[in-house]
Amino acid sequence: MSVPKGKRKPSQFEVFHHLTFLRKDITDLLLRDFGYSPEKAKEKLSRRFGGKDYDDLSGVDKTLYDRILQKHGSFEEWFIIGEREIVIDCLRKIGEHVYTANSIYPTCMRELEERRLQQDLAIGQCYRLVQELQYAIETLPVDVNVYLRFAAQIQKEIDLIKGWRKSDNKFKRAISEPPPTLPM
Repeated sequence: MSVPKGKRKPSQFEVFHHLTFLRKDITDLLLRDFGYSPEKAKEKLSRRFGGKDYDDLSGVDKTLYDRILQKHGSFEEWFIIGEREIVIDCLRKIGEHVYTANSIYPTCMRELEERRLQQDLAIGQCYRLVQELQYAIETLPVDVNVYLRFAAQIQKEIDLIKGWRKSDNKFKRAISEPPPTLPM
């Protein structure tokens, strides 16, 4: 008797499929500069000052306008580039730890501990990725709602890795059992 598809547990390889999907999706976000648009930022800046031309602003407003414009220029010059590198690093390290953990087939307790450590490191990098994306959201003038799906995807990856880690308990039981003795 087969189990209906909706009730099946995800395969441990779902971790890899979802990670690939997550990397592609976040890479697409990075290629779009985290969703930052200089044109939209300039429009928002113009609305902030009542749609007035720069020449019509008072001296204090011109100073404020220039500061905000300089801040937006910094986003393009260095902030987005730096954050992009950090996010890519997180994604690479998640993949590195997941694939390293998968390459270890534990036959002794030390190997099982190393596999678990790699899984834990992958989870840690997922949380680091969440924090970096959160920082980008708080710093850049972007739509926060766009980032909600990324948070859900990263949480799903964390849950998949934790499920995989939990399923490794079968190795622990097999390793801790003494090998059968042969009758003499």
